[in-house]
Amino acid sequence: MKQIHKDRILGIFLLAVSLFFFVFTLQQEGSNFEGDPGPRFFPYLGCLITALCGVIVIVKPEKKEHAGFLTKDQLKRAAVLFGLYALFLVLFWAMGFVVAVPVVLFAVSLLFSKVSKPDASLKSRLIKSAVYALIVAAALYLLYITALKTQFPHGALWQLFS
Repeated sequence: MKQIHKDRILGIFLLAVSLFFFVFTLQQEGSNFEGDPGPRFFPYLGCLITALCGVIVIVKPEKKEHAGFLTKDQLKRAAVLFGLYALFLVLFWAMGFVVAVPVVLFAVSLLFSKVSKPDASLKSRLIKSAVYALIVAAALYLLYITALKTQFPHGALWQLFS
């Protein structure tokens, strides 16, 4: 029963977060262009998805008990993942999208492959992580640059040299 109680608290928290951001989204100005969803669309969509997840967690909590919440090994992996995201912020600021995204995607993919496929060889995991990082980074680049016609920041160090 203890796990069900934690799930309900998580669901209520998700609903509160959704309501909080929904109120702030209401205060944002809409678009003046007809047919344009405006800047409110994605925050509303995020609030709806978060609220839906909260309701699902409240209504149908997980029935099985877990071995433990945030064991020492889980805390270590969470700290490494947090460090990778901090590295991403620094690399994105310093080197821009082209360097930061493939490097961090490679590192995160390698980290997750160690957990999901511990019996795979290091060489195999390195190759698969590198291929995955390059494909996803290239797809993101093409999507944003070609399809959406946006620009990515080049990074502070690139701007110093140009």
